[in-house]
Amino acid sequence: MKKANSIIVRLAFVVCFVTVCGCGGRSSSQVPSVLPPTLIVPPQQVRAPATPAAADCGLFPGQTESPEAISSVGLNERVDPVHAPHPTNESERLLFRQLYETLVRVDCEGHAVPDLAESWGLNANGDAWLVRLRPNARFSDNTPVKATDVVSSWMMDNGTELRPEASRLVRSISAVDDRTLEIALQSRRVDAVLALAHTDLAIAKPISGSQWPIGTRPARMDTTGSSVITLVRLSGNSTVRFLVAPGRDSRDLLDRGVDLLLTRDPRTLDYAATLPQFQTAALPWQRTRVLLTPSRVRAAPSLSADERRNLAQDAVRGEARGAEGPYWWESLSDCEIAASPAPAPSATVRIVYDSDDTAARDLAERFVGIGKYPRASGLTNDALVQALRRGNESAYIVSLDRRPLDSCREMQVLMNYAGWIDPQTIVPLVDTRLQAIVRRGRSGLNTEWDGTLLLEMRN
Repeated sequence: MKKANSIIVRLAFVVCFVTVCGCGGRSSSQVPSVLPPTLIVPPQQVRAPATPAAADCGLFPGQTESPEAISSVGLNERVDPVHAPHPTNESERLLFRQLYETLVRVDCEGHAVPDLAESWGLNANGDAWLVRLRPNARFSDNTPVKATDVVSSWMMDNGTELRPEASRLVRSISAVDDRTLEIALQSRRVDAVLALAHTDLAIAKPISGSQWPIGTRPARMDTTGSSVITLVRLSGNSTVRFLVAPGRDSRDLLDRGVDLLLTRDPRTLDYAATLPQFQTAALPWQRTRVLLTPSRVRAAPSLSADERRNLAQDAVRGEARGAEGPYWWESLSDCEIAASPAPAPSATVRIVYDSDDTAARDLAERFVGIGKYPRASGLTNDALVQALRRGNESAYIVSLDRRPLDSCREMQVLMNYAGWIDPQTIVPLVDTRLQAIVRRGRSGLNTEWDGTLLLEMRN
């Protein structure tokens, strides 16, 4: 239930919006400029895809001086090992990315690049992908990663069914040999291989005596209570300490000497601007807050660009802009989606939002202020999930990923928990993004397609 809650609450991780593939027809502006080639190969062979010139995905492009790597990171949301390797908020997304790999990564320019897999291509029938693992792939306990480990990571405990999260992206998976997998994806689009970068398909292995599964990146985890998590590089002595301080003033984390902090909080950003030891960089626009109204009909007018812009400027604290299309939920013609009948309205007239989402709260309060709704209510966890399931509130504000890797999967997740939603009646409001506050002189930060940072740990 925790996982389901987080998907609905943040739809961000929720719904990991997190980008480009999608069974639905996406606008060309959202599709990566360079797609991996479709390779028709005999089942026993897998050739490496042609790789475009390496993109400069550094957080500060062109910065060549790099005396020190990041050694401490501030996290201002809860981190729960139960969720690993599938993040439910931005703090977990940042931490888990340093531990758990997917078969493929999507870089900052939308290119599919090797991660745990070194190469991939279509099989002779063209109906499944043959994926070849790196020859030196190992878990952090130094055991080799075999194709059967990937299969196990995606399967239920019974070993015969895919986990629900994996089945939204994958139809079947089998091990051809120790290093080769045959994977049939739900989507048959030419760029479908990008779905293999989704965090729902991250590879992890549970180990006895630890609440944390181990991953395939070259780092092990040490924990000191629930407030400090330390990653130790397997070769060498470098470490990265993650200071977990949910609910606390983010400025305190800067005062504690962290090298990296991700935030939208304007007070923290203003404070960092007064500290000469820090510099700030904007990450890609990641989230779109939307309005869901059970009684809305398709013919109802949406908000104009000016109205969205005014909401971003006047209602939302922290960096925001009026939501900008094209919107992925408007192009789902290839998806199998069946909405449930609209529920009966509740006697209580209110707009509901995730109380942990400050942008959603700001928007809800503005709608109340202009008289659109009589009151707003912030809900969390089971209360929010149940409110979405019932669908009998006047309206809901939720957060969606701007660029999901698979738009069909994102809508399926949303409608699994709120089946009354009609994609054509979703009203976009504002886009938001995080800012990275980085100590000057620190380097080794690379931005991925979904805006998540991958840290370099040096010996």
